Amino acid sequence: MKAIRMVTAAAVLLVLFGLAVAAQTTGQIRGKVINDDEKPLEGVKVQLESAAVGTRTFTTAKDGDFRFLTLPPGTYTVKFTRADYADVQKSAVVALDRTVTLNAKMFKVSS
Repeated sequence: MKAIRMVTAAAVLLVLFGLAVAAQTTGQIRGKVINDDEKPLEGVKVQLESAAVGTRTFTTAKDGDFRFLTLPPGTYTVKFTRADYADVQKSAVVALDRTVTLNAKMFKVSS
């Protein structure tokens, strides 16, 4: 009976340790896209690029928010595009178990 408890306790510790290690192997980039009136901008194509992950794309909803989860540590280029707005490009460095906040302000171009 005592041996079963010890084995169970060891198994629980291994699972918890495994979760903690897994949680520290990636980071994320989150942010908000706004227009020149400081309002959230819907329909912006947010494109993330790096050698480690290639290209990932997210399109903003009404709230202007975007997020890229489970990114390996490294340097990323993030491009923001939408019709009738000037493109924006930024870079970010993702660290282990960290969230990078990367906001963008886009300006309407004259038509």
